[in-house]
Formats: sequence, C-alpha cells, structure tokens
Amino acid sequence: MFKSGFTACLATLLLGFWPVRTFGGVSQLTNDLPSIIQPTGNTLGYVLERFSHAQGHLAPGHADTMLEHETIVRDSVSGTITRIASGKNQRVDETLGLLATAYGTSDGRDWQMNADGEVVVDQGIHKRDAIDQKALHAAVASHGASQDVKLLGRISQPIDAYVIEIDPPNGVLEYLYVDASTWYLDASVLRYPDHSVRYTFGDYRTVDGIATPWHTHEWINDQHKDESLVSPEIDMRVTDLARGISIDPARLAIPRSTSIGTVSGPPVRLPARIIDDRVILKLQVGGRSVNLQLDSGAAGIFLDDGILRALGYTITLQSSVVPSMSLGSLTMQNVHVHAVPFANMADSNTPVAGLIGFDFIDSVVVHVDYADGMVWAIDPQTFTPPAGAISLPIALDDSIPAFTASVGGVPNLRFLLDTGADNSMLFSTFAKAHPEALRESAVGAELQASYPFLESFMAVGGPVQFQSVEVGPLDVGTLSFADWPFSVTQDPRVFDLLDYDGLLGQDFLRYFDLYLDYQHDRVLLVPNARYTERFAT
Repeated sequence: MFKSGFTACLATLLLGFWPVRTFGGVSQLTNDLPSIIQPTGNTLGYVLERFSHAQGHLAPGHADTMLEHETIVRDSVSGTITRIASGKNQRVDETLGLLATAYGTSDGRDWQMNADGEVVVDQGIHKRDAIDQKALHAAVASHGASQDVKLLGRISQPIDAYVIEIDPPNGVLEYLYVDASTWYLDASVLRYPDHSVRYTFGDYRTVDGIATPWHTHEWINDQHKDESLVSPEIDMRVTDLARGISIDPARLAIPRSTSIGTVSGPPVRLPARIIDDRVILKLQVGGRSVNLQLDSGAAGIFLDDGILRALGYTITLQSSVVPSMSLGSLTMQNVHVHAVPFANMADSNTPVAGLIGFDFIDSVVVHVDYADGMVWAIDPQTFTPPAGAISLPIALDDSIPAFTASVGGVPNLRFLLDTGADNSMLFSTFAKAHPEALRESAVGAELQASYPFLESFMAVGGPVQFQSVEVGPLDVGTLSFADWPFSVTQDPRVFDLLDYDGLLGQDFLRYFDLYLDYQHDRVLLVPNARYTERFAT
C-alpha cells in the first residue's frame, strides 16, 4: 500500500519565506476554531493592510536574497536547517537525527531530495498550496474584496487576535490569527481531511526592513497515527539571518540524484517469489535473510524495528541506517529505512518483515514477470523498452508512480500504481463526485453476503471500510476494458490521498510484464499470456 505524506505551512507567504516556531499564550490555541469569535468593526481589507504593512519591505538597494540558519528539535533530537533564497529560487536543507534531506524551487520547478540522495522533480500534482497563496494574494491586492478569504471576527482568549479564514475551491481550509496589537501573524491552522497542522510564531525581529519570526512551533494532529512513536511537535529557532547578500546561483540549482544501488552489464535476476501476485524479495541484511514485499506504493523502505534492534542498528525518530543490504548480486550501501513494527505472512512458510519501495526502485529498472514469477533489475542507462510495451508517463511527486486514466467515462483521473495493493481501488472522493459511474458488483455482493465479515481491509493507519463495485469502461494508456472491479473506500481519513482518485493493484498488474522505470518517468506494461487468455480471445 502507499505510504506518503507531507505538510506545508501556507499561511506565512506574506512573511517572505518559510515558517519558524513559538511559545507563550499562543501555544494554547488548538487545531479547532475558538468557541467564541466576537464580531469586529474592522474589515478584512483593513486587517490585511495592517498585516502586510507589519511585515515590512526589503531595504532599498538590497538584493532579494536570504541566508538563514535554524535549530530544530523533535523528540529531544536536535538538528539544523539552512534556508537560502534568491528571488523565487530557494533551497532548504534539513538534518535531524539520522536523516539529511532537502527541497526547493529552481526556475519554477519544485524538487525534493530524500535521505538517500534521490531527487524527484515535482510535476505539480499538489496545487492546493498554490491555490491558497493565490487567494490570499488576491485578497490583499483587492483590499479584502474576496469570496475565498473572510474575516471571521476577533478573539480575546488565549490571545487577542483577528481570525481570517482562507477557503478557496480545491484549496486547503486555513485559519490565520493576526495579532490585534502588533499585526504580526501569531498562528495558523491548516485543516486537511485526515489531519490538521498548527503553527505558532513568535520572537519577531526586523532584518533589512522585513519582520521575521525567530521562533516557530508546529503541531500535527493525526488521530490515525500512534503519536507515542514519534512526537507530533517540532520546535524551530532561527540562529542567524542575513538578507541582501550574494548567493551563488549554483547553490539553488536542482541537485544531481544519487542511487543506493546500481546495475552494470546485463540484467540481474533477483531472489524473488511471487505469491498470490505479491512480489516477495529475499534480502541479506546484517548477515540475516529478510523477506520484503516489493511495493511501488511505498515511498521508501520499511523494515521491522525489532529486526533492526536485534541486529544492533541505531533507531532514531523511527529511522535507521543499514550499512549494507543485498539482493542477490546487487548490493546497496548505507540505506536509510523506516523502522516500524511490521510482521506479515505471504504464505504459511514466508514471513514478511517490511516493504521495499521508492529508494530501491528509483535506482534501477525493475522488471516483474508476474506470469513466470521472476523479478529482474536492469541498468536504466542501457534499458530499451521491449517490443509491444505500453508506456504510461508517470509523476513521482509523492515517490509513488501516478498516471492518468479514464474510469466510467470520467477522463483525466489521477491514479496510483501500487504493486503492494491486492485490489484496485477508487477513493471515496471520486465515488462522491461521480456516483453515476458506479454500479454494484454482483460477485462482490455475493461474496459479502456469504462472508459478511469481509467489509474492511487493513491499511497503514487502521482498518478501511470498502464497498465492491464495477466500473466501466476503464481506459489506461492504449488499453480499454469494458468493466473492472474496484473496492471503493468509505473512510478518506485513513486511506485516501489528497489529489488522487484511485489506484490499480495486483489484480490489474498480474496480466502484464511490468517495468518500473522511474529514471525515465514511465511505467511499461507488456500483456502476458494471462492477458491473452482472458481479454484477447
């Protein structure tokens, strides 16, 4: 199954850069609106004008550049953040515990680099942040004339602040708390379907005419995650900040991506078994054989924390570094893994201790032969698509392959390709928007009538209720199917991802030779004998 997620603070776009965190009475704010919001005689235009004026302007003659250093603390683990910017180009480098990651914007392209040095250039799947920014900028420019930004009123407890709501169509519901005395931003709250994020800001200082908070606190409220494992709170403080300085443009270029493992020469057959269409790879980790499921829906590599501790590896913030792991003759060095409790059985004789996803798949071309039960790793530089391959362009914004498909006559849907999912799924957001496209599955209804306990499946985050339906036609690339069975998720809080409509899983992939070619932003499908037997006769 897919596992990915991220949050971004949109509320501070008028602060000139990224957020920094705080303390004091403002920390008593919750992720829910205060129960008492008093009317105010001031207008939205007036509050936004004072807010914008309080942020200040860059001193005349100074270049629009910035270099900032911060400290970051999470679960008593300390780290550092370095932020640099020149105009609209920017880069953030963060080191925390065992992880060193980065992200930024270069010449209009957003990018992100994981702890293994693998870089993904975003294709713009997630536009909610930009929609909120555009709405707030428009409200400022129009002096408060906006349908999407509203002044809800004023609160006196726990702080004296004006409350602004940002809620544009297809954006993120966000609340800003503007201090009634200083006109600085005291806090912001972003409300997503599955979680909310609160930022509080303090210790404002003016550098070269621009006021910036030097202390920011972030708190994530996700009811479906075990917060005892990793604290939902992050604290950050600026240690030094300079503006108008010279910045080498090379520092803001998209970095070169690295790989944790490489293949040179002919394809390497990997030690693998395909059990009920689940791809199980046998790895050697610390001299021990470990089975991991190949999961294109996993945004990294996940390994049971009990095994990591038994092997003597350090775990910090649910992360660890494995000095070496091998898949047959393919060796990977200094691999960052997510350390989580994981215990599963592919069959009665095959325990599975984790998932192997993006970090490995991005290093090579992975060829899965579902019909013959074989898996190969191929050098991306010499790989040539096989004859008859159907190419699906993909985006990897969340380190999971996303492509477009048409379902039930609804075009341009965004789907995920998930080798870790037993069944293909439609997310509840699609089902609510297009109920006319769904029809009850006769086979699914019969199965649930016979086995009424089969009403949910386990996913990361907990059990997910589902309904079996059939939808048609399903169009993927040049392929078209008159109908296809889907499970429709019933609880978006624990499973659905924002901006996606569904996924195709093993029930679809089993009819193809699958090639995962992330370095060329594509997935290739070659119909196999199963496909011919079922669909071409």
